[in-house]
Amino acid sequence: MPTPKQVFDNPLQYLNFLQSANFEGQFFDWKEARVNNPNQISTLKRQIKEGISAFANSNREGGLIVLGIADGGIIKGTQHIDEITMNNILQVTRDLKNHATQTREVDMEDLKGNRLYLLYTPWIPNAICETIENFPKGWKRVGPQNLPLIDQDRDQLKRDKGIVDFEISYCCVYDPDELDNNVIAEVKKALIEDRGARYDLNTQEMLANIGAIRKENDKYFFTNAGYLFFASNPRKRFECAFVRVLHYGTSSEDTENLAETTFDRDFEGPLSNIIRDLRGFLRDTSVFQTSYEGENDSESTNEPEYPFIAVDEALVNAIIHREYAVSTPIFCTVYKDKLVVKNPGNILQQVPQSFSLAEITLESLPRNPKLVEWMRLMKDEAGTIFVRALSEGTRRMREEMEHIGLPAPYYETGMNTAVTLYNHSKHSTTD
Repeated sequence: MPTPKQVFDNPLQYLNFLQSANFEGQFFDWKEARVNNPNQISTLKRQIKEGISAFANSNREGGLIVLGIADGGIIKGTQHIDEITMNNILQVTRDLKNHATQTREVDMEDLKGNRLYLLYTPWIPNAICETIENFPKGWKRVGPQNLPLIDQDRDQLKRDKGIVDFEISYCCVYDPDELDNNVIAEVKKALIEDRGARYDLNTQEMLANIGAIRKENDKYFFTNAGYLFFASNPRKRFECAFVRVLHYGTSSEDTENLAETTFDRDFEGPLSNIIRDLRGFLRDTSVFQTSYEGENDSESTNEPEYPFIAVDEALVNAIIHREYAVSTPIFCTVYKDKLVVKNPGNILQQVPQSFSLAEITLESLPRNPKLVEWMRLMKDEAGTIFVRALSEGTRRMREEMEHIGLPAPYYETGMNTAVTLYNHSKHSTTD
């Protein structure tokens, strides 16, 4: 699918796409441009205003509104709109702040003199596009709809756009008794060995130097990231900073028998400890069975149900890239036919709402760069780096799944991000 900017720059090249049933969606919108009376003009202006705001707020590739195409992709044009009326319609762009909408008129010479009007709105990376009034209104794009922003949406946009830096924001007064001493010792050792740091500094000075605590009015306070990483009990301030593992003995499609789990456990503590505990759990537990049913129910094999690396990367990525301002834990749900890891927060990279790693390569665009930085100071039992970059980790997930003949991991993203690993079960499907 072309990008909105590509269609805006070369609309005649994408004429078939402009008229296709797949045009209207997350990145594109069309309007018939009826202007027979003031109510129709007012409606059109409102729709354009909402679309511009939604595209500027929601899409890293922006969005395109095309005036002159009716539902069904029928080109009716805008040639019936006189210059004064069109200028009146476009005045609506002045009702919004924080956007950089571009406009152009396109003559469709091969279509009976029809003319289209295009409005391209790029992503605004560091502001919210909203109306200019005492109580501003803004919108977000969800598929083909423009939905009004609620307070939760605004807070999310501020974090996603870097208007508010959640990681370095105030969490609570610094109290050394809340620290996990093992994590402190490990980070201090890594700073000395890997970065050549000289640590005759005390713990407070070390935490201040790396941004885990900050000083204000002669008092230190934990940053959000600092508390999540170095506190012995992050759930004291972030109640949902844990991973819940659930196991069902049935297929995901067997909804009638999903009432009770065969396993239900929470993993909590400092984030690095959660990862270590989960890794030990993955290696030792029977929840991730090492056999699966063949085509004949009486047949089975002893090959791993899922590659360890694929499950590990899915969980690690969820832990270090999740949205910690949202009060929802990470869920790892195991069914007979698949495993799903779901965490709060979207993927910051511009991607489709659902996709396979066979189609999309994820780039390293961390939501929590401080957590990533500190986590990369940690080492596993073999002395190797504790976590990989997102791009490397997801590549290995795909390769490990494909190596044993399993589909590439499948992603769904929006308010939450879910990655699904399918096994060899006869119930398994990516449809």
